[in-house]
Amino acid sequence: MTPGRRTLTLLVGTHVVDDLYQGAVPALLPFLVAERHYGYAQATGITLAATFLSSILQPGFGVLTDRRRAPWLVGAGLLTAGVGIGLCGLGGGYWTTWLAVALSGVGVAAYHPEAARAA
Repeated sequence: MTPGRRTLTLLVGTHVVDDLYQGAVPALLPFLVAERHYGYAQATGITLAATFLSSILQPGFGVLTDRRRAPWLVGAGLLTAGVGIGLCGLGGGYWTTWLAVALSGVGVAAYHPEAARAA
């Protein structure tokens, strides 16, 4: 396998995992609502933390990586997204969960622009 093909294969795999982190938030909501007794507004707030924050920050990361290459953002974004999703299961309070999911959204936003450049 050539180095370029290996890189592309790695990027495809990491992109799948990164998008799974973002897709995990709606799948986790029924469990969070049942276990922590969140209402509709709180469940919506958690979804908003993941999707809206990611959508707002991703163009900013894109501008940053257009000006200066930052290949480390691929790994750091993937790690941050995973840590955020992992932490949302540990936090008992609403704001702890919200911040963990928001952290995951930041990781998703950081991953995409530099990964697209590498592809």
